[in-house]
Amino acid sequence: MVRNNINNVGATYNTHDSDPGIHVQSSAAGSRPAAGTAGRKWVSTTTVGGTTVASLAYDTGSAWVTDTTFTVTNGQPGIYDAGNSGTSLAINWNNGPVQKVTLTGNATLTFSNPQTGSTYTLILVQDGTGGRTVSLTGFDFGDNPPSYNTALNKKNVVSGLYDGTEYLAAFAVKGA
Repeated sequence: MVRNNINNVGATYNTHDSDPGIHVQSSAAGSRPAAGTAGRKWVSTTTVGGTTVASLAYDTGSAWVTDTTFTVTNGQPGIYDAGNSGTSLAINWNNGPVQKVTLTGNATLTFSNPQTGSTYTLILVQDGTGGRTVSLTGFDFGDNPPSYNTALNKKNVVSGLYDGTEYLAAFAVKGA
């Protein structure tokens, strides 16, 4: 359960420390209590110049572990950099609905934690070598399979609506 414990920036929050509910604070994670009660959840937010970073952490009983971090700028979700693809990469949608992947090899991407009815976007960036191919597990492009621009440093954008089984997808190419 979420407690109504939203504090001003910089405030210290120390009530309900043994309650396994979700605690919310609007300051840096440094003011959360020491780890020691497994199951507690902690949401903290920090805003600087129109950009808000929210982090979800959980108490393992011996340490706080940051599970997910979201960035929102002027009310819009940020772009999560999922890193380099190599030959395979697992994308976790809990990191955000818009993610960037740099293709550094011919890659297969897999996906976890989609929510039915949500739309997800991938920005696929060719590395400085280019020529990289990508397979997106669970994405259905219907009768319009993507024709990616594989020139070096080019960007391709893929969006998909998750229907509970697969992603109903479309794509766009920048610099075709």
